[in-house]
Amino acid sequence: MTDIRKILVPVDFSDGASVALELAASFAKTFGASVELLHVWTPPLMVPIPIVVVTPRSDQPLSLEELASTTASAQMKDLVEQLRKQGIETQARVGIGSPAHEIVELATLGHFDLIVMGTHGHGGLAHALLGSVAEKVVRRASCPVLTVRAPKSK
Repeated sequence: MTDIRKILVPVDFSDGASVALELAASFAKTFGASVELLHVWTPPLMVPIPIVVVTPRSDQPLSLEELASTTASAQMKDLVEQLRKQGIETQARVGIGSPAHEIVELATLGHFDLIVMGTHGHGGLAHALLGSVAEKVVRRASCPVLTVRAPKSK
């Protein structure tokens, strides 16, 4: 059996990602592994990226990309702090592009031993139209991928 030393956890801030992060933290503690969090922002197809927006908390105009990066970085900082409080060596990064491509590329270049990621559980038409990031990662990753589905809401 291969040692699990580095775990990659893609994060989209959904319930599925939270469940995956909890499981990854458990593995990290068991195996003494580090965890790297990755959030990938996908720019909207119909909106030019350099579009300027104004955030409610600031009078400084930010581009859509800057706003997405700033927001995700703040959320990632909170997740990193939670993991570090559990004694888990943790890093985080925010990327831009196709989530499946970015996840697989980082997993390969970073020599990760395991990817733990949540799924949304879309089926039928939603899956056919949107595709599945998890499915693409499972098919393309060079390391094992553990997918976790969040419990259904009642």
